[in-house]
Amino acid sequence: MSGLLEIMLVDAQGLPESDVVGKMDPYVLIQYKTHKLKSYVAKGQGSNPVWNEKFTLWVDYPEPNGHYDVRFKIFDRDTLSADDLIGETTISVKDIVELGVEKGKATVEPRKYSVFESKNGELTAGRAGDVHVGLTFTTKQVYIN
Repeated sequence: MSGLLEIMLVDAQGLPESDVVGKMDPYVLIQYKTHKLKSYVAKGQGSNPVWNEKFTLWVDYPEPNGHYDVRFKIFDRDTLSADDLIGETTISVKDIVELGVEKGKATVEPRKYSVFESKNGELTAGRAGDVHVGLTFTTKQVYIN
């Protein structure tokens, strides 16, 4: 069975500033399996950006490998150099997908997820703020009707 996973990227709070001059221009890369999505750049919003942006993905259930992780990487867009990775978090959507398959639809209201620093692709113990994300999974039958 498959369904639609809606991801509501609300905002982030307490991100560490990576720009020496001016405010950061944060954006988020969202990855689920081979799907990659990008938020708009919150130009000049610094440590507390607001996106209020919705993304949708098709999700199969059950997944062959059993992994239901959505990865969020927060970057600071830079004009003259490579974008800086601020931090990342991973959210397991397995429970909401299973509940949505059972009931037809399941929602997790926007809540806070901790963002962790990342160095050379490896998460470190250091916190790098929070990101607010909401999730809704609707099965294919309910979505089409």
